[in-house]
Amino acid sequence: MKKYLSVFLVTGLLLAVLRSSDAAEETPEPERDPVTGMIIAEDWELARNNCIVCHSPQQFLRQRGNRSTWQHIVDWMQKDHGLLWLVDPVIEDKIVTYLTRNYAPEEGKYRRAPIAATLLPPNPYVSQAKKEYEEKKAKGLIPVEKAP
Repeated sequence: MKKYLSVFLVTGLLLAVLRSSDAAEETPEPERDPVTGMIIAEDWELARNNCIVCHSPQQFLRQRGNRSTWQHIVDWMQKDHGLLWLVDPVIEDKIVTYLTRNYAPEEGKYRRAPIAATLLPPNPYVSQAKKEYEEKKAKGLIPVEKAP
């Protein structure tokens, strides 16, 4: 009987040790801004202040991308959707870095692959910034890039 009791105790101790090591490996949930839901990390305020001017933070909180994907999305918004104020390359790099670190692809978290930015339909909800951009462009106040 003592033999079975000691085996039972040793097994219980081993299970407890294994469970505690599994718990130590789990990463804690990152702190989030209660208003936007964005992960609070280095340069999150830059991303918030520049991104939610035109759309809900849910637009990018639900997306995932590597550095190339996020940079392509920012370039696309600058070229085609009136993101004209984001011209400082240092700030742009900090925003892309924030998005890359905090909203990178996660294995098994997609119901499908993300849609390429070039395949997204035009946004039917024209923001004030986009409207202002189009008006200035129509008046000739914004230089039009010519194809090479």
